[in-house]
Amino acid sequence: MEHCDIHTTLEHAGLSKTSRRVAVLTVLVHAQTPLRVKDILDRVCGEGQINKVTVYRILASFKAEGIIREIATDHGVNFYEMACRHNPTHPHFYCRICRSLSCLPEQVIRESRFEHLLTGNQTVDGITLNLTGVCGTCNLIKDGHRRSKQ
Repeated sequence: MEHCDIHTTLEHAGLSKTSRRVAVLTVLVHAQTPLRVKDILDRVCGEGQINKVTVYRILASFKAEGIIREIATDHGVNFYEMACRHNPTHPHFYCRICRSLSCLPEQVIRESRFEHLLTGNQTVDGITLNLTGVCGTCNLIKDGHRRSKQ
């Protein structure tokens, strides 16, 4: 899988290439699934002194520059992933039991497909499509638990 160049991405966004920004962006660029702040901290911990507040500030600057997407959940935990040509907009599945978030097969979701719904001077900045339910693993556990009670 191709990845964005970290230094070029920061340069195009007008952000300085601090070691902390580079470390956080490196984690996000190489992640196979969206990550929580805790996941990012766990993966960056060897990169010098970085704390949760710093990670949140870095993520906020990346989000403001359109480098990443933030995926909100109904449990108040947000996930983050790259928003680039290597990772186009796609739907996600959030398990309400184990609270995991997984990427669903890539679908072409473009703002232009929704232009006919807009009125006046409305513009679309992004599209979010998240499905919530129970993942296969949790369903198996749940079904096994039911059978053992019978």
